[in-house]
Amino acid sequence: MAVYRHDERKNKHYSNKDIDRTKSHLNYLLKDPEFNYVKEFDKILKKYDLKGQIKTVSNIACEYMITSDNDFFKRIGEEETKRYFATAYKFVCEYKV
Repeated sequence: MAVYRHDERKNKHYSNKDIDRTKSHLNYLLKDPEFNYVKEFDKILKKYDLKGQIKTVSNIACEYMITSDNDFFKRIGEEETKRYFATAYKFVCEYKV
């Protein structure tokens, strides 16, 4: 799946020249998926009893990008940065429309 390869920095080439693959080891997960992307999605379909046809043009999932500028993260440091993202992740998980 293309999204997985992009998110996990498994591709060899990126159109975004700002991606520095030498820093990929610094990435971390807030939630470690139990399965691969496809199986995780299938699990969600079953859990929430979602119906409908999925076509190749269907938008079946979206991603959230939670970030700030580099100076902000340098200023607050590594531990506070992790807390920042953990708090944002919790908010997104608990958000109700």
